[in-house]
Order: sequence, then C-alpha cells, then structure tokens
Amino acid sequence: MNFDNRSLAFNDESNLLVLDDDFGRTMREMFLDDLTRSKEVTLEQFRRRPRNDRLLEWGASRVARIL
Repeated sequence: MNFDNRSLAFNDESNLLVLDDDFGRTMREMFLDDLTRSKEVTLEQFRRRPRNDRLLEWGASRVARIL
C-alpha cells in the first residue's frame, strides 16, 4: 500500500500475504509468462516517442486527478 495523501484519499488498496508454496509458484509462472510478452523501452526510445503520444500523455496527466 502506498502511504501518500493521494493513495490514502482516493485509492482503495490493500495488502495480502499468502503463505502457500503452490500459490507462490503460480504467481511466479504468471509473472514469467508476462515477461515473454513484455518489451524493454530504453530512455532513448522513450524520449523519441511520437508527438501524438506525448500530447495524449500530457492530456491524461491533466485529468488524472479526477479519475
């Protein structure tokens, strides 16, 4: 859980601790499967992202407080 004012005021978060080897293996397998469909983005690639993406990010950041 994040202990910042925004998280405490707006986000419904909780923590869960599970002590179970089978559950841990399942979560690890899911994570590793996710990695096979992931793509690393370097800082240089991020800086060269299209102008439209930057504009959408800027717009989303303006309304994020009310979402």
